[in-house]
Amino acid sequence: MDNNKEKTIINWLTKQSKPFKYLLNISYIFNLLNIFISIIQSFLLSIHIDLFLHNKQQQQMFSFYTIFSLCFIIRSLISILINRCNYFYSKFIKLNIRNKILNNIIQTNNINNNIGCNTTIIIEQIESIQEYYNKYVPQLFISIIAPFIIIAIIFYINWISSIIIIIISIIIVLFINIIGHKVIDKNKQNFQILSYLSGLFLNRLKCIEIIRLFNFADIEIQKISKYIEKFRIKNMEILKIAFLTSAILEFFHSIAIAFIAMYFSFTYLHIINISLYKQNINIFHSFFILILVTEYFQYFNNLGILYHIKAKAVGAAELIIKLIDNNNVISHHKNILLFNQNNLLIYAKDLVVKDNIGNKIIGPLSFKIYIGQRIIITGPNGCGKSTLLNVILGFIPYEGILKINNINLKDLNINHWHHAISWVKQNPSLPAKTIKDNLFFHHNLNCIKINKIIKIIGIKDFADKLPNGLDTIINVQNTRLSIGQIQRIAIARALIKNSMLLLLDEPISNIDIISQTYIINALCNTSINTSIIITHNINKIKNANIIWFMNNKGKIIQTKII
Repeated sequence: MDNNKEKTIINWLTKQSKPFKYLLNISYIFNLLNIFISIIQSFLLSIHIDLFLHNKQQQQMFSFYTIFSLCFIIRSLISILINRCNYFYSKFIKLNIRNKILNNIIQTNNINNNIGCNTTIIIEQIESIQEYYNKYVPQLFISIIAPFIIIAIIFYINWISSIIIIIISIIIVLFINIIGHKVIDKNKQNFQILSYLSGLFLNRLKCIEIIRLFNFADIEIQKISKYIEKFRIKNMEILKIAFLTSAILEFFHSIAIAFIAMYFSFTYLHIINISLYKQNINIFHSFFILILVTEYFQYFNNLGILYHIKAKAVGAAELIIKLIDNNNVISHHKNILLFNQNNLLIYAKDLVVKDNIGNKIIGPLSFKIYIGQRIIITGPNGCGKSTLLNVILGFIPYEGILKINNINLKDLNINHWHHAISWVKQNPSLPAKTIKDNLFFHHNLNCIKINKIIKIIGIKDFADKLPNGLDTIINVQNTRLSIGQIQRIAIARALIKNSMLLLLDEPISNIDIISQTYIINALCNTSINTSIIITHNINKIKNANIIWFMNNKGKIIQTKII
């Protein structure tokens, strides 16, 4: 990941925390207080050791123990307060980001698109964001300030010790920077695999009946196993880097302690005569500096841990920003309404859709769709048929020109456009509790039309056999509808709606023969103005008058007029 991109993500993370900055400031104050009490403890402990070794003023030992214990209790209480401040600071930010994502998805009507990946981002990756605010942000400040305070005190006592520490610190910082960029990239790849794996698993759960019906279990298990293995390998790579970082930090810590201890030893033996600002180094100075050096490198060890937390958060934040930005592209439609709904012209020129990396998925496409045209789109799996449908729906950002009745889709009120069309996706779900509520979704609907459609599409036949007919609650009362029956209800709902455009994605795929027959019959015997149907079974859809053939490159290579 380049530095500019990382800075942009860090700026975004910082922006999310601004409303709750007061909690962070309180945490900073308590942390600074904790540092000074820690230094006082080290000072008292060094005096205690010096007095003990020299058998001096044994009667004062009790007062030292009392003050030392009091410092320990105060530090414990301060640590509790710091943890509480950090927890609430990170919790409020996490909830704020999660609400933004949920509101963004709801406003853009993008709830059912990539539901598995979105769920992973909303739940798991936002938890990584919380860890960033709970640990990285508060402790980074302290892990930078505390070493400066400690090094200033050591420099005041003995400048040679401080020079040794500074040299080793520079080496550690360079090492952490080199390792850190690799960790960020690894975490990004890890999150992408986890996101895809979660999405794949959740989508397969939704389609479990189809998988069982067509005996796809072994294929799907192999596919999931493949991504689980990738996820395991990436996790192990990150853990190896984390252990390596920890080991090297401990190594440099030991080197620093060894050099300073050797320096003190040679000074005591008068081999090195560089003194303490014209004073002799005594036991108190030695122990005080060594204790402070241990504290100093403990903060550096924390920097290594914090770098890994930051790497995870940056990887998670990048995916969150992409999700929000993609939805914002969709939601940035203006308030132009589609007034003339009796006429329809969809015009596209040099229409191109790209993925997040910039690779072309479909296009360039140029076409015109007029009112009364019933179009079938066919082609190999993965050629971009569903993607084209999602572009027309306004779910996916695109490049080029796409106009609805001479209005750019980007300028069109997307909710108004959705009210004017009907759409049934692959493997649809039913939003209402009962069959009747799914069909009679509006009070102003034509009941004669509804009864005609539910009879043609065969809903009446299977509904009469249910405990309460059309009022039967779906998936309750020991009632489970088949995939084909759900598909018939969803398509009936789309046909009942008075829409200017009907969009169907694989309406007769992966369902039983009886449901296929009813759906084909309904499409042939229902008045449909304009429709776009994606299917591989072009011979079964009899009411089409135009067929588009798409190739693997996402281009329309042939148009056949029937």
